[in-house]
Amino acid sequence: MALASLIFYGLEAQTFKDVFRRALAEKNMTDAAEILRDWDFEDRNDPELYPAYFNYYTVKSLEKDTLHYDRTYADSALSYISEGINMYPTRFDMRVVKIYLLSKLKEFDKLTDETILLIDYSKKIGNNWKSEDFRLLESPDIVMEGAVQDFQEILFAQEDTTLFNNIRRISEYMIKQYPEYEQSWMNLSMLHIMRKEYDKSLEALKNAEKINPRNAFLLYNLAYIYKIKGDKLKAKKYFEQTIAAVDLKKEPHLKKAAEEELKKL
Repeated sequence: MALASLIFYGLEAQTFKDVFRRALAEKNMTDAAEILRDWDFEDRNDPELYPAYFNYYTVKSLEKDTLHYDRTYADSALSYISEGINMYPTRFDMRVVKIYLLSKLKEFDKLTDETILLIDYSKKIGNNWKSEDFRLLESPDIVMEGAVQDFQEILFAQEDTTLFNNIRRISEYMIKQYPEYEQSWMNLSMLHIMRKEYDKSLEALKNAEKINPRNAFLLYNLAYIYKIKGDKLKAKKYFEQTIAAVDLKKEPHLKKAAEEELKKL
């Protein structure tokens, strides 16, 4: 590829991005590296340059072994995206890809810290997040809450009791900044269930119920806790409410599970 021609014709940074993406998609890492060097020289302050560096080094980190990250390249990816976040802190996409890479590297304490920073900054800017090319992020509240829950589920999926404190930290900080988000109470409840702290689990679920009494998963969990505690009347009540609240298009399995539990009671 004649990189000189890019400069000669005065192509803009947007074109650098397009050409870089094509080279990366073709796994032409030599051309991709040359494009990055020219792009960096032409416009170091282009915000799209930093995700490009991140993508380049992430691909390089898996070049020799697609199952294991080369830590040197992965650290370069993290360094560039961190620089981008510092320069352009409202870029939601930069923050999210950084956290996902931390999850792949099993850096769960750093994942937790970055998630809390995401929540904190989200509150500070009123969720006025930007995406690629500084377009406004659509449905920012839903997207931000969904991302935080994804990170929580990554921690849950490790099935590692040493990460319970990480889940608790994120949940409690989310409750502090966004007390109307019931999922954080449900996450705390799940932690207490894992520890067999059923009264604390019930307390967390009741807080969530005040926010959204029509959440079918929440109602099912309430029924489950009352069943464990031996309160069959309340368990029956909440299993019945679960069935009434279920969205059959999204949660048919939940209706079936609640019906089976009612038969047992």
